[in-house]
Amino acid sequence: METVLLHLHPDFSEELESVIQKWNNAQPHFNFKGIRPPKELETDLLIGGAIQANDTFKIAEQIRKHLRYSQQDGIMIFTEKRIYEGDYYQLYFIGIGNKSSFSLDFTRKFFGQKQFNGEYIFRAILLNILNSLSQKAGIDSHDETRGCILDFCNNMPDIIYGIESGPKFCDSCAKKIKDQGKEYLFDLAKAAMNTKELLEQDKIVSKRVGSYEKVRLQESSTEFDYDIALSFAGEDRKYAEQLAKELIKRDVKVFYDGFEKANLWGKDLYVYLSDLYRLRSKFCVLFLSQYYNSKLWTNHERKAAQSRAYKENKEYILPIRLDNTEIPGILDTTGYLNWQDEGAVNITSYLLQKLNSTSA
Repeated sequence: METVLLHLHPDFSEELESVIQKWNNAQPHFNFKGIRPPKELETDLLIGGAIQANDTFKIAEQIRKHLRYSQQDGIMIFTEKRIYEGDYYQLYFIGIGNKSSFSLDFTRKFFGQKQFNGEYIFRAILLNILNSLSQKAGIDSHDETRGCILDFCNNMPDIIYGIESGPKFCDSCAKKIKDQGKEYLFDLAKAAMNTKELLEQDKIVSKRVGSYEKVRLQESSTEFDYDIALSFAGEDRKYAEQLAKELIKRDVKVFYDGFEKANLWGKDLYVYLSDLYRLRSKFCVLFLSQYYNSKLWTNHERKAAQSRAYKENKEYILPIRLDNTEIPGILDTTGYLNWQDEGAVNITSYLLQKLNSTSA
């Protein structure tokens, strides 16, 4: 069984993990594994700019080595940068040996055009993965438009046709696959068909990937913007505001939406806040309550924070309990502070200790 490592990019990590499970259940040839690179290696992939194709392969190699996988294991990574190589100013994706890199910068620009309505990006990413795997299996791409997975490589306008009609292989490519005994490619394509679930995932991922509201897309954005990000329900604002004011007194960089009204004005908050709670703060404080559990926005923020916590496998979410409501994903064994017992001043002191321990 051949191992293929897939980079769980923060904009679609959960969605890609669900597809990985389907692909692994569908066929015995590949063993797909979702990987979360360490921050020091992933940072350069997640900020804007341009990068030479060979440099993406070097990063992929470093990630694979750091995670202690074999050089024989394939690896596919995603970058926010424009990928270039030789005379090619911008590449959609490129591969060498068992390493492939995909440019989300190209994807964002291409699918950002009005006629596409921003709902193709995740399916395009999956089709690029299938295209890359097919070419590595010896099934070449073709210029002729056939609504085939292998239309992509040279003809960009064919992408939409390929997405809407599949994914599938044209008769010519299907014959090559059968002749070479590589029917597992059919199984992968079938597992990525346009189901209702996948279409819903595409809407969400397309919004995240397609947005320019992400501060990390700025080339210089390599540090945390905040020490502490506060997540709370509107009904619990008085507690969050008390803590935010105490933190400001102690020169802590805190994200509290009441301090950010001008900055948030006009932004796509779904994307902006998801990015913030996933990547832009050292710690995230959740004010857990009956109201927190019932709100769409707080659940969105919690899931973004949990994605980060799972990725780094270390303390990032710091829960404060306002009542005893059970919150999905927050284990009973997770250490927490009780607001009624501690109050804003004591909690600020504990947060300072946390921050000092990370900088030591």
